[in-house]
Amino acid sequence: MRSSSSDPSGAGADETMTKPPASNDPWVQEQARTASKRPSRRPTLGPASKPSLYLLGLFAALRAAGLVLVAEAVARGIAALASDGLDTDATRLIVILGISGALLRSGSEWATTVVARSMATQVKRQLRGTLWSSLGRGGNEGGGTSVLISDGLDDLDDYYEQSLPATVAAAVVPLLVGIRVLGADWLSALIIVLTVPLIPFFMTLIGKHTEERTEEALTAVTRLADHLTELARGLPVLVGLGRVEQQAGALDGLQTTYRKRTQETLRWAFLSALALELIATISVAIVAVFLGLRLLNGTMELQPALLALILAPEAFSALRQVGTAFHSSQDGLAALERAKQIQGRALPHDVRAAGSRIRLDSLSVQYAGRERATLHGLTAELRGIVHVAGPSGAGKSTLLAALTGTLPHDAHVTGTITGVSSESIGWAPQSPRAFADTPREELELYGADPDEALAEVGLSHVADAAVAEMSPGEQRRLAVARSLARVDAGATLLVLDEPTAHLDSHSADLVRAAILRRADRATIVLASHERETAALATQTLQITETDAAPGTVTSSAAAEKTTVESQHLAGSPKQPAEHRAATTGPKLRLGSLLRPHALIWAGATALSAVAVSMGLALTAVSGWLIVRATIEEHIMVLMVAIVGVRAFGIFRSVGRYADRLVTHEAAFRVIDDLRLRLWRALAARGAGSRRLLEGGAPLDYLVTLTDDLRDQLPRVLPPLGTGAIVIIGAVVTTAFVAPSLTITVALTLVIAAALAVTLAILTERGSATARIAARSDIVRGTNALSTSAADLRGNGVTGVALEQLDEASTRLAAAERRTAWSAGLGSAVITGAMTLLAVLVPVLQPGLTAEAAAVIALLALALLEPLSDLVAAAHRIPALHGLLAKLGPVLQPAPQPVWGTSTPASVVRDLQLREVTVRYPGMQQPAVRDVSGQAQTGRWLVIDGPSGSGKSTLLSAIMGALPTEAGAISADGHPLTEFTAAAWKERVAWCPQDAYVFDSTLRGNLLLAAPHHAAPDEAALLQAIDRAGLTPLLETLDDGLDTRVGPGGSALSGGERQRLAVARALLTTADVILLDEPTAHLDAPTAQAMMTDIRGASDDRVVVLVSHRAADRHPDNAVIRLG
Repeated sequence: MRSSSSDPSGAGADETMTKPPASNDPWVQEQARTASKRPSRRPTLGPASKPSLYLLGLFAALRAAGLVLVAEAVARGIAALASDGLDTDATRLIVILGISGALLRSGSEWATTVVARSMATQVKRQLRGTLWSSLGRGGNEGGGTSVLISDGLDDLDDYYEQSLPATVAAAVVPLLVGIRVLGADWLSALIIVLTVPLIPFFMTLIGKHTEERTEEALTAVTRLADHLTELARGLPVLVGLGRVEQQAGALDGLQTTYRKRTQETLRWAFLSALALELIATISVAIVAVFLGLRLLNGTMELQPALLALILAPEAFSALRQVGTAFHSSQDGLAALERAKQIQGRALPHDVRAAGSRIRLDSLSVQYAGRERATLHGLTAELRGIVHVAGPSGAGKSTLLAALTGTLPHDAHVTGTITGVSSESIGWAPQSPRAFADTPREELELYGADPDEALAEVGLSHVADAAVAEMSPGEQRRLAVARSLARVDAGATLLVLDEPTAHLDSHSADLVRAAILRRADRATIVLASHERETAALATQTLQITETDAAPGTVTSSAAAEKTTVESQHLAGSPKQPAEHRAATTGPKLRLGSLLRPHALIWAGATALSAVAVSMGLALTAVSGWLIVRATIEEHIMVLMVAIVGVRAFGIFRSVGRYADRLVTHEAAFRVIDDLRLRLWRALAARGAGSRRLLEGGAPLDYLVTLTDDLRDQLPRVLPPLGTGAIVIIGAVVTTAFVAPSLTITVALTLVIAAALAVTLAILTERGSATARIAARSDIVRGTNALSTSAADLRGNGVTGVALEQLDEASTRLAAAERRTAWSAGLGSAVITGAMTLLAVLVPVLQPGLTAEAAAVIALLALALLEPLSDLVAAAHRIPALHGLLAKLGPVLQPAPQPVWGTSTPASVVRDLQLREVTVRYPGMQQPAVRDVSGQAQTGRWLVIDGPSGSGKSTLLSAIMGALPTEAGAISADGHPLTEFTAAAWKERVAWCPQDAYVFDSTLRGNLLLAAPHHAAPDEAALLQAIDRAGLTPLLETLDDGLDTRVGPGGSALSGGERQRLAVARALLTTADVILLDEPTAHLDAPTAQAMMTDIRGASDDRVVVLVSHRAADRHPDNAVIRLG
């Protein structure tokens, strides 16, 4: 069972998530916060075209006609054997009826599959397009939306492929079949008429009884799926804080709760299916017993009795399938409801309007949960180059977001902005996010010439690199290049938020020169704490933290004379590209996944085989009972068969219930183990493979692909085993009942099954690969759209991104359509073969007894279901192999140091690098070479160098995420490789650039810093907040530390997010702290104050600092210069 998604409610859950809210565990608090009961409301059914519904009705009628023709042929053949035998005319009629019925039945079933799948494909594509449009406009940025658009909407397949066709068939098949039964035997028709209404009655009754439980379970599953999504997105932060193994335990506890909640939903769904199946089975058994007794009394003929016996199950089956399909489609309907909720959300309020001049009039912005407005009554006219000045948190980024239309949707905005439209802006945000995979593709999206645009900002050497692997400084220059391309395309307003942060002096000079070259074509509004960048301005718009001050604008004559000659600026040297791909290796083997749970899978297959065998026995014994009753004089002889019919019916239903529960339990256990392996494999690469740790990759691996695999396993493994078992069982039964037909039955079953399976695999192979690739493109593209929506919207290029996503959706739709045409071919072969075998049994062996012919013929008809399931399972094998192939490389061992067995004897006070060389696997040149330096308590080590020179790579090596090719890194004189991996990683904490902020509360984010058993108290949290300079912010929040920070920290400014990450790092108990650009996005006074506090708080720790800001360094710091 899959799950749909809802708004992210936190970063995860752990093994203690069932504790009361009083726990200081942030995951427990998040679950308690979101545990409010959702009103029980059944969503409306999805869009479906009327012509498609009419086609489904037509095919259902043709299928009913085929059923009637087949039943006529079988009944006439067996009745003829029981009387005077078959003559030529009777044989010809039986063959014509049988072949016609087989063609109608198999053809209509195949056509139904094609139409139903085509409907599902079309509806999903429409919904994806609508949801993407909503995401692009800023309607929702929750992490679970990516899962909804990819995995959640695929749950609609069960509704359109099962529930809808079953509903249409229930309105057609029982009526047509009942009319024919009425013509053959009015008493059997009366029994059917009296018992058939019990199925919808109990279906409604059970549905009402289980609706609330099902809704509650689905709500919990939705919430837990969102926790998984948030964990996947925040994996780099957990790596840096050394919380990976702790969160592996949390993930295991989360999965356990997820499994229990889902199993609860399934248990109620399967229990209702059990009740419906019992009613249908017992009703058919009653029909069979009545027919047998009347035949015994001589009040009925054999042919109409057989006709009624064969058709009666079809009347019940059509209605029973409605109930079963409806329950199995609940996830899809929940996803549909979730999609409608997202579509109905209010979009951000846009106060921008056309005008000849860019002017702010009484602009005020207040964020949700804030006591005061961030901006209040701001009025100004913007022209030339405007520097937006003010301390961190004063509202500079808020003003720029208002100009670009990228404020959060729940922000309250008043006032007006004139002279600005979404098509007239070039926008480089403080924390840029790219939509495309490479800089070249990203700039093409923005309509630029990639080579020229990249050369202008010194990024030619990374044109085809992965954006996720670029350093933050390189990503910032890419964002500037995008915005400049917008001006080149005609934009009249260029908005830049910290355009030179994270940049070395040479790169910053390139950016400033590029900005000045656009000064005569656009109004430029920039916010920067860099003095050289601020000096470009011709005006300054001062924003204060006092909400009563509207801001002031001053001109700078000196700035008007500032020029930078581009010809004097040399391009930055090319740096070696970082490692781009996951380690390749052998594919993930299914056997290795199943082996730890082999017994439960064997039990699931055995239960499935028992349940199917009971159904086959029920049909075969019923046929024997009917025929035998025509010649048997004593009722006691038939009592054994009568009791057997009832017992088989009950055991069949109970067996199916147990089989379904055990099979899904086994699938969950396999996927839970696999997800933990993937979690550790992704985390093992640390910061050494940003491509695997960032973007949509963790989400794809940990959520989408694993959920898809979990969905495939129950539909492939038990049906394959059961199909093989029932084929053997049918051949053995034939050998006992009708030895002369053994070879014929064996050849028919084996050839039909082999042909159908071959057709299913061959027709699906190419489509499965294309479908998996397209689905991965969709989930990663959706994640990219969700994270980069503000960048796209602010630059007016959302439509171009949506077109690219639509191309992936088109590829997926094409693959699904190919699957739709091929999916029913194998089943059609089985239907035709089994139907013809049943019809031709009397023709092939005219000397066979009527009882034996009835057993073999009805057994052949009963084999349709398990053999069709066998073919459907084979049809999924290519997709299963494709999933394993995609997951396999991630599980290959990551490049890691060769760890030892010892533990640091005491607190680490000295860290030394001796001629360290680090090379990514498969790269010709080292990322860093022959680096030496030393950090001690009280004496920091500063790593300096241009963007892309390997600073973050060196931090990864210190963390133990990358092995050294040469040289050594030692702690207190002991090489790191003497320690165990766990022992060292407990001693080091990393605060990355632009660290991810979880969609939780301030408290929840801070509590990640320490293990649950050593969680900091309130005083420690407030002290860390104060040291990071966030106390003024905290004083403005109604809920204090319990204030939510929004998806990705969207309710905070860039500087506030950075300070929160620093506060989180200060709360760790690690001996070694790695700070990567901790003062980015901060004004000079705030940065100086925070660095002073950090130095005071870490005077007993070893600190390694990466920073381009000279003021962050202390005169006695050791310095390593790279590049």
